[in-house]
Amino acid sequence: MPILSRRTGALIAGLIWLAGLAVTATSVIHAAAVTPLVAGVCIAIAAIPALALIILRKRTDQDLPRLTLSLLWTALAASTAAACGGVTGLASIAFLLPPAAAAAGGRRGHVIEAAALSGFSALAIGALQFGGLLVAPPGAAMVFAPVFPVAAAFIAGGFALSSLRSVAAHDKADRAARTYRVKSAAFDATSAPLAVVDGDEIIAGSAGLRRLIPGLPRTIEGLPFAALAHDDEEREELAKAMSRLGNGSTQTHVRGAGGRAAAVTIEGASTADNTLVTSFVRENADSDLLRRERDEALSDAAAKTEYLASVSHEIRTPLNAIIGFSEVMKARLFGPLPARYAEYADLIHESGRHLLDLIGDVLDMSKIEAERYELTMDRFDAGEVVGICTKLLRQRAEDAGVTLETDVPDGAIAVEADRKALRQILLNLLSNAIKFTPPGGAVVAMARREGADLIIAVGDSGVGIAPEEVRDLGQRFHQASNSSESNERGSGLGLSLVRSLAELHGGTMQIESRIKEGTTVTVRLPVIDMTASEAERETLEVHDRIRRAQEAGSSLSGPPVSAAGTA
Repeated sequence: MPILSRRTGALIAGLIWLAGLAVTATSVIHAAAVTPLVAGVCIAIAAIPALALIILRKRTDQDLPRLTLSLLWTALAASTAAACGGVTGLASIAFLLPPAAAAAGGRRGHVIEAAALSGFSALAIGALQFGGLLVAPPGAAMVFAPVFPVAAAFIAGGFALSSLRSVAAHDKADRAARTYRVKSAAFDATSAPLAVVDGDEIIAGSAGLRRLIPGLPRTIEGLPFAALAHDDEEREELAKAMSRLGNGSTQTHVRGAGGRAAAVTIEGASTADNTLVTSFVRENADSDLLRRERDEALSDAAAKTEYLASVSHEIRTPLNAIIGFSEVMKARLFGPLPARYAEYADLIHESGRHLLDLIGDVLDMSKIEAERYELTMDRFDAGEVVGICTKLLRQRAEDAGVTLETDVPDGAIAVEADRKALRQILLNLLSNAIKFTPPGGAVVAMARREGADLIIAVGDSGVGIAPEEVRDLGQRFHQASNSSESNERGSGLGLSLVRSLAELHGGTMQIESRIKEGTTVTVRLPVIDMTASEAERETLEVHDRIRRAQEAGSSLSGPPVSAAGTA
């Protein structure tokens, strides 16, 4: 049975009273010795408590509205009894109106308050009656006779609504009690060692806990949690560790079989009622072996990362020399070269630059994995960095036959971030976009501020990526299957490095792409300098702006890119 709300009960009771008055209004007016206008005014006054009950039904938990309702119904009851000559006869039923109204839309305490107020008024009217100060006018009983059935219906309805609400609440509480009994029985019988702690005392323990610690007393409710430790020293340590168990774990020894110390790890989880559920995991040889193997694996991974960083650094030194000498040969600083040697010098220079870029990616990723990459925070204009990066790669885009455009606001985008990291993010995204965009395509780099976030988006009209591959991009050394369509090969670290640098700033990277349409990579960084003067904000409409930029290319082939970063 659904629980009838107090607001609904008050509404129903008020409508019962108003409907009863409407039905009996004609009879009361005809029976009254006064003019119809005066009788109508009296009926309207009698409707005021019901109207107030309907209007104030949502505020019955507040003192002033509740007191107002009690006073209105009590005044109606007292005036009715006074008009009928006192508390004797049918007029006495009127004093049940205030508690009935409170029962329909209030709590038990509200009913008691209304009944007390109504009782005091009944005593006052009775005293006036027996003191001879109240005399019933002739025909008063006939005037009020049609209203008494309405009052009886209202009283019966009010208390019936309260009873229905009590029955439904009792049923709900009974179902909840049965559910909790089942859960309690399941908790007591579980084989997992569990204990529920309130403060520093145990309030419940499972059968698994008793098997882990056989020497527990028959009743463990109220036993200090620290008493589970093996000796006094560890009990003190466990008592100190209680504050950390709400979101962590601790290791100790408990008194196992035969009184021997058993090593356990205790993990805790806080509940909504501020109790603590603890679980005990017994340590054994297998867990020790797994822990050692984990530590060794972490150590090997750290050593590998440091080795890669060291080797990459050592390779860059001679590689820079090779690139420098090849640049001298390309520039013909010491005279002309035979055509074939000049071609070889160009190939050496291009291959050296490519290898240097790959080694730089490996070195940066190794530093990030080894947690040795430190951000150098600085205040600067992000739009300026976007412009510099596009200038650096414009020649490469022209050589590839790709239109490279930027879209940044006129005002400065003041940020507080690592300038080198932001530059690396843009260069990697632009290089990827140019690499996988066919001749005649377009690449657009955009930057906007959105609240406290800097939004950078790089879109292209390239070959696109299959949806099932998008989720794997950004993983180390992962390359999409369409990478074979580009003449340039990479390490598979470009997007992974972008994601890692974004996460170091507390940001995110998102990719959206469609085959044969293009790709858009959106980076969101919470680096806006809020202390700087706030320029006019513009909404980043990546989809529309990239499409317009691509359509502006005179030789753009294929449909426009349909990818947008999710803000």
